[in-house]
Amino acid sequence: MNRTKFILVFILLFAAVTRLWNLGYPKGYYFDEVYNAFTTRELVKNNRDAYEWSHQSPVQGTAYGWTHPPLAKLMAAVGILTFGDNEFGWRVVNALVGVGIIYLVYWLGKNLLRSEPWALLAAGLASLDGLLLAQSRINMNDIVATFFVLLVFAAFVRYQLHKSKISMLIFGISLGLLIATKWTGFYALAVFAPWLGLQNLTRVKLWPKLFAVLIVIPVAIYFLSYSQYFILGGTLSNFWELQKQMWWYNTRLTATHTYQSLWWTWPLDLRPVWYFVDYSVSGKMANIYAMGNPVLFWLGIPAIIATTLSALQSKNWRTWLIVVGFGAFWLPWARAPRIMFLYHYLPSIPFLCLALAQTLSKLPRWATVASGLLVFGSFVFFFPHWTGIHIPAEWAKNYFWLSSWK
Repeated sequence: MNRTKFILVFILLFAAVTRLWNLGYPKGYYFDEVYNAFTTRELVKNNRDAYEWSHQSPVQGTAYGWTHPPLAKLMAAVGILTFGDNEFGWRVVNALVGVGIIYLVYWLGKNLLRSEPWALLAAGLASLDGLLLAQSRINMNDIVATFFVLLVFAAFVRYQLHKSKISMLIFGISLGLLIATKWTGFYALAVFAPWLGLQNLTRVKLWPKLFAVLIVIPVAIYFLSYSQYFILGGTLSNFWELQKQMWWYNTRLTATHTYQSLWWTWPLDLRPVWYFVDYSVSGKMANIYAMGNPVLFWLGIPAIIATTLSALQSKNWRTWLIVVGFGAFWLPWARAPRIMFLYHYLPSIPFLCLALAQTLSKLPRWATVASGLLVFGSFVFFFPHWTGIHIPAEWAKNYFWLSSWK
């Protein structure tokens, strides 16, 4: 095993351990698991009601999670079928998907930065982010959507490099899987449809293939993600009404939440989301906050600015793809009509890590070493705050550097 592979394996093992360790805690549902994990369990039971908007949950304190397409929950169901109907079972798939994200950051870094050492740095930085970590340890859709975002970008890069039919097919399948997980996948379609269209404007014979890749394949996969629903007797009319109900919910949700935040605050890491607290151990407490690694987030701000300037100057498609990947899944939230949370920033974080790695590659070596040590030190410090480790109650006060973090 060469040095690069050894370091990559080490990073992936580190990511796996931090995501799988004590994954069965907390016991029961926490935060949005009252929707997602509960619905995952109901899908395992072949309960058609779990798909539809018009049914109330028979279990107090829970609700059917029909507001997003079902693919992420169907994937989580594999964990239950494999490891049992328990907390580890309904979270383990997301944890493994979280490890997959770290690998995809490395792959993208190798092909966009064209340097394995800096790709390793980007993957290492991603493995040290708290928001990616926290979302990998809970049954919610966002980490799965982030994985498929990176898969779409990786497939697009592969197509740009090889221009093969298989690359184009993989791209279409990846896009379909993303949209079947969360409708934010349409942001990717908004990026790549014009890109591929303009790139192949004069290649008229290719237009039918592009239509198939951008429309036909994703639509087919989206329908297939509801296969269980149709097998259980769901009708096309109900399916269409469900899509309208989903649109209504995601565009007109007027509810408020103590930990909601505005899109422009996310890069600043100003308002994390408090998921869980446990006072069961005398004199100690355990918290789980969905919160980014503050050092990584704050270093990422000048890095994404520098990467954007570099893209404008060089007009390099690889650099532009990092900038587009970051902005495409963040900036649209500026116009979102519904309440928002920090975890909606999740798909932008891998591109932030790529931008930071690229920026550091142009700076003196000491800057890379210092940045890496600061990000790692912050990870070690906040790890209990992200994973629910019991610590002395007095010490827990040290985690709230900003008043908005409480």
